[in-house]
Formats: sequence, C-alpha cells, structure tokens
Amino acid sequence: MPLLTDTFDAFGLDIGDRSLKAAYLTGRRSAAALKSIGAIDVPNGVFDAGALKAPDALREHVQKLLAVSGPKKIKTKYVHACLPETHTFLKLLTFEGVGPEELPAAIREELPRHVPLSPEELYLDWAVVAPELPATSTRVLVGAIPKETSDSYTAALRRCGLVPVSLQIEAQAMLRALLPDDPEADSPFAVVDIGATRSSFVLYDRGSIQFTVTIPVSGVAATERIANGLHLAPEEAENAKQAMGLDPQKGGGSVRAILLPLINELSGAIQKNAAFYQEHFPESRGVATVLLCGGGSLLPGLFEELQLSLPGASISHGNPGAHVESGAKLGITLPYTTAIGLALSNMR
Repeated sequence: MPLLTDTFDAFGLDIGDRSLKAAYLTGRRSAAALKSIGAIDVPNGVFDAGALKAPDALREHVQKLLAVSGPKKIKTKYVHACLPETHTFLKLLTFEGVGPEELPAAIREELPRHVPLSPEELYLDWAVVAPELPATSTRVLVGAIPKETSDSYTAALRRCGLVPVSLQIEAQAMLRALLPDDPEADSPFAVVDIGATRSSFVLYDRGSIQFTVTIPVSGVAATERIANGLHLAPEEAENAKQAMGLDPQKGGGSVRAILLPLINELSGAIQKNAAFYQEHFPESRGVATVLLCGGGSLLPGLFEELQLSLPGASISHGNPGAHVESGAKLGITLPYTTAIGLALSNMR
C-alpha cells in the first residue's frame, strides 16, 4: 500500500490521539471543491502516542465522524488515512552512480543505517526528487513504516467498513495542502504543526521534505499547565486558554505567565532545527519563513509572540484552503490541514 501518494476517489481521514478529522473534495487540484468536512474528539484510551489501543472502539468514532461531517454526506467507503508521525520514518537519501533498476536494492541496503528496523520489518515507498544535482546523482525521499503498525491500522479501518486506498505519512499530507503551485521557485520554509498531543517541525527545500522533528509542545500540555497553575478543572482550563491566551491584559496576565515557558520552548526548538539544517545539510539555505498550522496554532497571541522571539523569520499561518475553491464558504480552518492534504491525493 503506498505510503507517500496515490490517486483515488476517496476522502481524507486524519487520525490523531485526541481527534478524528475528515475532508472530502472533488474536481482538479487547481480548482478543488470541498464537499464535506468534520471533526470529533476521541477519548483517552483509543490511541496512545500514535499506537492504536482500542481498535473496536474506533469503528464507533468513525461512524460518528461521518455522521457529523457536512454539508454533503460522505458516501464513499474509500479513504486516504495518515499514519502517526511517531511511528513513521522519512529519510532523504542521495546515491551516486545508481541507475533506476538498481535503486530498490540500493535503498534497502542503505536504509538500515538510518532506521532502527530491518527492511523486512518495514513497508517502504519512495519518490525520486529533482534538486540541482549532477547527472550521476539520484536523490530519493524514502518513507517507511513498521509492518505491525500499518497492518493494525489497515485492519481497524476495514472493521470500520472502509477501504484504505493509501496510508500516508503525516508530513507528506500536510505539505500537499500547504505548498504553493510552484514550490521549487520559493526559498526554503519550515512548517510547524501544533497538535493536541505534540508538535511537528517539517523543513521543506528544493522540492522535497528535508527532515522532520517531533517537538514535545502541545495543546493538551498547555491546558494541563493552566489547570495545575490556576487549580482549574480541565474544561475550565481549556476555556481560559482560548479566552485569554497570551494576552497580558486578560486575567492579569496569569495564563500568559503560565504558558510563556512552553512558547519559549517552541520558539527555541524552531531556531535549533533551522540552525541544524544550515549546519548539517551541504546544500542548505537560510530558513526565513515559518508556516503555522494545526489547532494549537490558533492560541490567541501565539503568532505575535513567535514573531517577537524569531525576529529574523517571517511567521504566518499556512493556508490549507489555497487549493480549494469553496474553502472560504465552508469555513476551512487550520486544524484540518492534514485531512485536506489527504483528500487532495484524489486531485490531478
């Protein structure tokens, strides 16, 4: 089953530890029409750090998701789903003097130097990328996932009455939604996806993802800090986070004071990973653009705080509706970035 891309009439299903999100589009990539979108919360115990712990419970939640998605009912049973980033591997490899027929064997030989599992334990997919390289060089973006993880997700989706067309690596789906029409002409940029249980840093340059990193900053962590610091129930802490955010004028700045160390951790990780790219990648260029996405990126005041702490970078929210004609009418928001990217797998 393809890990990176595929084409089929299917909807996108973003599976997270704390939520399920769906998006269904039709048409062409340059003028896609959003027909349906929806999201539901998932209780603790169904997933844990990307591992599926209660596959039987997933069916109930998928049925609920399809019921609440709209405005048009999702009727197709075919689905592009994402795999948990913490259980996948994405590696950019360069080979010298290796022809197309030799490439599969070369990848299987090289990959164990970068991935802590043998090729026999993994499902592999790869795509040749085309930066400015000598004619004798080949650069390949390789996606790998443990067979055990892939098989468990596939079986669970089938128990939900769905037919998995592809299982995709989250970063690939996310970039598909956010990339401009001519990404090769642009300078390198970073995408920071702030989710419920973790954040992801994705560095994109020269037509390909260069590397991804998980950052232990999340919406749930922020809510827990507020709950502990102000002695609030989880729901009250979430409401305080959304109402006050990082505004120093609201609530006497109490929520801001609690969250600021977490935001500093996030900005520090962005700086560290951008510097790592420049120091360790021979063809790297300076990263001057950071795109924010994910539900956590909507924290009031976050945009302004990151811009202050990262003065050399241009900070902006990504636009997952850039390729969708009817996105504004249906209220596409940043939490659906990955689901939209998965649904765009259908677009040519």
